[in-house]
Order: sequence, then C-alpha cells, then structure tokens
Amino acid sequence: MRIFCAVRHSIDPKHYYGGLWSGNFYPALRELGHDLVESRTDLLPASRFMHIASGFTPEETAVRARTTEQILDEVRAAQRAGPVHLFLSYFYNSHFDPAGFDDLRRLGIPLVNFYCNSIYQFAQVAAIAAKADFSWHAERDARASYLTVGAKPVWVQMGANPSVYHPVEGIARAPKACFVGQRYADRDRWMAAVVRAGVPVNIYGPGWGAPPVAPSRQSKTHTPAEYLGRRIHRAGSVSSYAVAVKTTIGDEGLAKGGSRIVRQARYRRESARLSPLFVSFAKGAIPFQKIAEVFAANEVCLNFSNVWADGRPGSTLIPHVRLRDFEAPMCRTCYLTGHTDEITEFYNVGREIDTYHTPEELVDKARFYLANPDAAEKLREAGYRRALCDHTWKRRFEELFGNIGLRGAAKSVR
Repeated sequence: MRIFCAVRHSIDPKHYYGGLWSGNFYPALRELGHDLVESRTDLLPASRFMHIASGFTPEETAVRARTTEQILDEVRAAQRAGPVHLFLSYFYNSHFDPAGFDDLRRLGIPLVNFYCNSIYQFAQVAAIAAKADFSWHAERDARASYLTVGAKPVWVQMGANPSVYHPVEGIARAPKACFVGQRYADRDRWMAAVVRAGVPVNIYGPGWGAPPVAPSRQSKTHTPAEYLGRRIHRAGSVSSYAVAVKTTIGDEGLAKGGSRIVRQARYRRESARLSPLFVSFAKGAIPFQKIAEVFAANEVCLNFSNVWADGRPGSTLIPHVRLRDFEAPMCRTCYLTGHTDEITEFYNVGREIDTYHTPEELVDKARFYLANPDAAEKLREAGYRRALCDHTWKRRFEELFGNIGLRGAAKSVR
C-alpha cells in the first residue's frame, strides 16, 4: 500500500514527539512492504495548544485552518503522483479541522486517526474521532467514549520497535530496581513505599530531583505571555492557580468543584512532603535512545500504571496499559508493573512479567526478584520472547489492517 502519514507533532524531532511516533510506525510499515508518503507540514504551532479541546481563539483557529489546507494540498499532490491507499494520522482537535476529513473522503482514501490518551484526555480528540473513518485507540476500555461521539473505534494496543528497544550486551546488572518516567499522578506515592522500605532503586526522568530554584520577584509579577490570542500562565504562579480554580468551579459547580480543589491542595502538600525522599535516588532525564542501556544496567524494571481520569489532579486514578509495558520486556527486563485486567491479555503474569496491586506487594516482589536473580532471569527471558513474538509494531499494523478490512492485510490476531 501507499500510505500518507501525518503522525509527527513537529518536523523537528527535538520537539513534541517529533520523532517518537514516526520512529515507532515507519520501520514497521516499511518492513511490511508499504510505501510511505510523509507530510511535511509542521504541526508544532498547533501542537503548542493541543491540550485545548475546543473553544479555540481566532488565532488558533487560523493556525488549524492553515495546517489543514497544507495537508490537503499535500495529499492531492501525492494522489496525482500515484494512488494513495490510506491516510494515517495522529491528530488532536487542534491539529486538523474535522471537516477536512470530508475532503479526504471525497478523494476515496480510507482515514485512520491514531490516539493513545483516550482514557484521560478523550475530549482533546473527540471532534477528530467523530469524523475519521476509523479511530484507532490503544486503550481497551476507551471504546465507550468513542461510541458516544459516533466514532468507529478500532482497538489495537501499542507495541515496541525491536530495533530501538532490545537487549544490550556487555553491561553488568546492578542489584537494583529502576524506574524511567516523569513524576506524575500517584507515581511518587508508590515510589515512596519502595524508598522507605530500603529497596535499592535508581529513578530516571523529570520531576524527581531537587525542586527548581524559586523564580525572582520580577518573574512572579511579570505579565503572562500570550500565544495565538491565549494567555499562558507560568506553572505554579498565582494566576495559574486562579485559572485552575475558576475552571474547576465552572466545570463541576461550587460544591463538587470546591471539594476537588481541597483534594488538589492536599495532593500538592503531600507531593511537596515526599520530594526529599527521592533526591538522592534521582538520576535525571535520559534520551529514549539510552533507555535500553538503563534497563540492562538494573536487575528489575518498575513501572506505574495510573493516570488521572480527566488528566488533572483530584480526579479518579485509573490504571491502564502503557507504552512501557511493551518497550521494557522487549529490552529483556525483569518487569514489574501495576496490575490491570488488560495486561493479562498480553502477558502471562507471573511467568513473563509480574504485577502488583498494593504498595506492600510492590515492595515484596521487588525484594524477591532482587534477592533471586534466577527467578528474575526466567521472567526476563520469557517476557522478552513474548514481546518479540507478539508485541512488535509490525504485528500491531497487521492486526489494524485486518480489523479495518484493508486488502491484503493479515487477519486480526484477536
């Protein structure tokens, strides 16, 4: 097939997933023998406000209209050069005018939009999902959200690229656990249990080290910047908290919203109280190209599965399968992650990876695998073999194409 791809949120790979999804998707599609036509429209201007679901400013709307027209022109040019069999995108509402899908549809091209934050940020893709031919979602339990807007959901999980995530030889494993990822949701609560129990651990990612130096009085009182007609409030500033309070009360009402504001305040206080626990274990952020080396250098790889139900503190914590659940086993790790029902559809828990339900179970299992390297090695090898066999992006695309009925695609594996 000849596939037009618009999946990079920035032409420059240093920005906003500029190379993440193309790095995941393109090698697999080429391995399957498909010809790719990549959009050269830079989505970064629209990516800068992709956290906005609706109610765009006139300036934001103009940016979206411009990127939409540029992409449509690219597709028309590609079609003049030869048949285009599929349009594959990773659009938020900010990136593309949903009406543009009607123009693409008139060209006779099937439309698939991928999105991997459907559990807690569905509103940011709802308008796009309603207009695409197929909405590819990674989270099993997101289906109902898509159906509510009249979308046609297709559930195909994420995978891993074995050319990027793979075993690394020649690195001695330290008798330690490790975690790679930013400090988010209740991750620090789980990590606090690990640290307090004396489990040796290395922590990689933003937010775990010493807090940033307090800004000067001048920066505190500086008028917030503006981007495309929308005021940008500095994180942690009085104005940002005021906007958050106003939004919460407006969305949820005085009683419910007020209760949530109290929960958010308690969450921030507890987060601040926990911060000193992690400073001596924090190793800073690392580029994704170094992740395999980090996994190879530690006996156990930890992961945490919870996200905020609506993406903001104070909402319900929901566990779901993450990209790391495929990348880490592909690197041949002894992988220990938060339990979800969905993860059992992809691994034999206890034999290929292991999971935990409580902080006590997390600590007990981390200690067990650190104290029993033979058991860790069995889990590591079995998880690696399963990931390499069943959880590559090549397998995911075979499943996707089979599920949407594209000619010559493999049948669904489920």
